[in-house]
Amino acid sequence: MNMLKGEWKKVLNNRMLILMMIAIPFIPIIYAGIILSAYWDPFGSTSNLPVAVVNLDEPSEMEGKTLAIGDELVNYLKENDSLKWYFVSQEEAQAGFEDGDYYMVITIPKDFSKSASTVMEDHPEKMSLSYEVNPGRNFFSVTISEQAMNRINQEISKTVTEEYTRVIFSQISDMGEGFAEAADGAVQINDGVEQLQAGNREITENLSKLASSILTFKNGVDTIQVGVGSFIEGANELYSGASQLNEGITQYTDGIEQLHEKSVVLIDEENGVPKLAQGQQTLNSALNELATGSQNLTNGLNQLNQQLPSQSEITQLTEGLSSIQQAINQLQQAASQSGASPELIAQINTLTAVVNQVQPKAIGAIGGYQTISQVLAGDNGMIQGSEKLAAGMNQAVSGSDVLTSATANLNNQLPQLVGAIDQLDSKSSDLKDGSAQLVQGIDTLSSKLPVLKNGVSQLADGATQLHDGASKLTEGSSELGEGILTLHDGTGELAEKLAEGADTVESIQTTDENYDMLVSPVTLKEAKTNEVPNYGHALAPMFISLGLYIGALAFNMIFPLRETTTSPTSGLAWWISKFSLGVVPAVAGALILDTIVRYGMGLEVQNIGQFVLISVLASLTYMFFLMLLVILLGNPGRFIAMILLVLQLGSSGGMFPIALQNDFFHAINPYMPMTYVIYGLREAMTGSLGNDLFIRSVLMLVGCIVIFNALLFLFLHVKNKRGQQIATEN
Repeated sequence: MNMLKGEWKKVLNNRMLILMMIAIPFIPIIYAGIILSAYWDPFGSTSNLPVAVVNLDEPSEMEGKTLAIGDELVNYLKENDSLKWYFVSQEEAQAGFEDGDYYMVITIPKDFSKSASTVMEDHPEKMSLSYEVNPGRNFFSVTISEQAMNRINQEISKTVTEEYTRVIFSQISDMGEGFAEAADGAVQINDGVEQLQAGNREITENLSKLASSILTFKNGVDTIQVGVGSFIEGANELYSGASQLNEGITQYTDGIEQLHEKSVVLIDEENGVPKLAQGQQTLNSALNELATGSQNLTNGLNQLNQQLPSQSEITQLTEGLSSIQQAINQLQQAASQSGASPELIAQINTLTAVVNQVQPKAIGAIGGYQTISQVLAGDNGMIQGSEKLAAGMNQAVSGSDVLTSATANLNNQLPQLVGAIDQLDSKSSDLKDGSAQLVQGIDTLSSKLPVLKNGVSQLADGATQLHDGASKLTEGSSELGEGILTLHDGTGELAEKLAEGADTVESIQTTDENYDMLVSPVTLKEAKTNEVPNYGHALAPMFISLGLYIGALAFNMIFPLRETTTSPTSGLAWWISKFSLGVVPAVAGALILDTIVRYGMGLEVQNIGQFVLISVLASLTYMFFLMLLVILLGNPGRFIAMILLVLQLGSSGGMFPIALQNDFFHAINPYMPMTYVIYGLREAMTGSLGNDLFIRSVLMLVGCIVIFNALLFLFLHVKNKRGQQIATEN
């Protein structure tokens, strides 16, 4: 107790120490109070922050309505007191900003409204609102300005969106009328589709008939093609026989001429008659064979003529080709008028091209048949020549018979023989001409046969292609009919849905409440577990903790704690004397600080008991921590105390959340006493952190007080045992 009394006697006998003992408890409130009052509610005074506004906007038209977004923004700002607005020219704004009269300059460009009116265009232009700030002048003024710009941007977006919404709903109304017109058009389309169905059915029936007719035509062409092959073979054989016959007739007529020349001689020469009779017998045999061959030739020509198509068949083929051409033309016209698909029209065009290619060849082939028929059965034709030849041969045979019988009585009937020879000679020229005409006719027939064969072959191929094309067209027309049926169902449903859509759109009635709902569809509802009235309340825990630390630091810098009034009797007595000096100003400083900030400055505290407890524990923690450093180390200890103050301010999360700080401060945060002081004060003020954290903070601070005093006691006890005094500072 002697050391305790000595320490306090020294204080009470020294006016300066008494003054310091009285003044030091007020240091925390002087320090913390001044700073808190300066930052008590800075965001509540933003209406004094000067901002220049320059409106260069020119009104623009959008869907028949005038947009003046710049003027609307100016009117909005005139009613807004978040900042102190000055509506000036561009020159005044720039000069004021350079002179520091304005913290920010907002410029509304002249194309502001024009850009807003481009929303319905292919390449819309965004509205550009520029603002100029000077972070170097005051960074926090930039933060406040940016918050104000965000609110302005929201207001502009709301205004522009509302105008857009009005235009869109106006266009929706026009769209309803368009739906009604589209519904009427869909009904007309549906009627047209029904007509298209009827036309398609007619086209399909005609195509089926066409395919059937073409199949009949093709079968006829195939039959003709087979007959032409047989006819060509017969014609070749006929030409060979006619050539041989012509050679024989030539020899025969030559013999007749010689016989006629010698007949006069025969009359005079007695020995020539027997020889003539013998020759006549041989000639008569040859003439009989020639007559038989001539008759066979005539029969062959007649049979060949009968194998050719009759005139009625040729007429039927010609009419069939004309019918096919007419059906194709009708099909092409019906497809064009009925609005058939491009694929169907393309197939019909292909079929038409095939018919156009085949028809001339078919007509040529039919003409070839007519030519052959003319050569065979026409005037001076092969059959007529053959008949003349047969008649001549018959006459020659008759004459030969007469000659033969006459030679027996040649001597008695020689004049009659000469007359018969004259008769043969007169007919031999007809026989020779008929034979030559027959050979020429057969040669002409043979020269035409390859053309006929080629034409018939092409006609057969064309008929096949024509039949295939007609079959495909029939199938395509049937598929088209199914598609038209589906289209009919679709157009009917389209007309119904368009009518329903028109009724729905026309039933839409919009009001300002609807526009407001579309512009601001979401209402933000903020749920706060507690209230922090202003910026000063948010900073109070940090500055109260800082004030208490500064108060303890001031005490340990002023009081000569390393000196003793008497020699220490024990380490405990020594510790008690120093402990008593630190307790009084620490507790008094905390109580004075709490009283003034709570009742003098209006700091709102939810739990005053917790608030006082944490303040006292914080002050004692700082006091004994600094006393340990100063008594143990002297001035170096005071320097270390300053360094630790800086570390605690950076790591305690007093201003910004610790999660926003770097890894170093995040790592030392749990080991700093100021961390728990701030946690405890926040819980006492707002009740936002939970009672568990408050208890933890109390225990941590109590633990620090105990540890710091235990270390101080241990240090003083060791010094006392060794009989050492603590060196005093100069």
